[in-house]
Amino acid sequence: MLHLFDIKFQEKDLKLVTNFDNAIPEILLGDSVRLNQIMLNLVSNAIKFTIEGEITVSVKLINEDADNVTIEFAVSDTGIGIPENMIATIFENFEQATTSTARLFGGTGLGLAIVKKLVEKQGGTISVKSKINEGSTFSFALSFQKVKPQPLSIIGITEVEIDTSIKNLKVLVVEDVALNQLLMKIILDDFGFERDIANNGKEAIEKLQSKSFDIVLMDLQMPEMNGFEATETIRKKLNSNIPIIALTADVTENDLAKCKAVGMNDHIAKPIDEKQLYNKIVELVKK
Repeated sequence: MLHLFDIKFQEKDLKLVTNFDNAIPEILLGDSVRLNQIMLNLVSNAIKFTIEGEITVSVKLINEDADNVTIEFAVSDTGIGIPENMIATIFENFEQATTSTARLFGGTGLGLAIVKKLVEKQGGTISVKSKINEGSTFSFALSFQKVKPQPLSIIGITEVEIDTSIKNLKVLVVEDVALNQLLMKIILDDFGFERDIANNGKEAIEKLQSKSFDIVLMDLQMPEMNGFEATETIRKKLNSNIPIIALTADVTENDLAKCKAVGMNDHIAKPIDEKQLYNKIVELVKK
């Protein structure tokens, strides 16, 4: 997962330090997609708020019994830090340390709010230690089940049952946030689907006019052309009936009604449930 950030580290001339505990068993049973999503968010934020120095990713065994292990994951940076009075609210939606930080670095969006939710849903807790102009450390602990090395067949990235009759599926992902693009690539690769990425609705229209796709996964809020406008254009100007699933971080009744009105076939909430996403894709393509 860390290799996804190689170019970012080079661009900002930052050093990546990794500390992985050799005592951790080689095979563990857990939700690797969710873990990837948490780590993608934390590493992305660390790079974003660090002008010089290094990012350290450490994975440490903190408890072990006959059946389970508890592992602590930590992402540290030498970045701008978080003011003490803001630490309590840093995991809230769209929370920004200061307006000057927002101007200089841009928003953190829903990243940390989603991270907290994903960690807590797996029975873990996340904490942060930070000093202004010295850096921050985000850490969380999760439990994993130990398994014997033999039954590799039960260890999958997801619990998705792959429908072997669905092959060579071409998916267009319309999403402007690089982090979410990476996550969708990971999930769709696990499904064995071909995927292409459009950064906004306008790009999506261009790609649909030049290439053939089986289904579109459409984010709603994007610059240039949002998901509603793009879907309306696909239906009315391109006269296409291609299945479209809306991707949304914050579903309201109004949004759902609007999705239906412009011609979207279904929706799925972020953070993405990969089993639900797979089933919806397959069901719509088969129809």
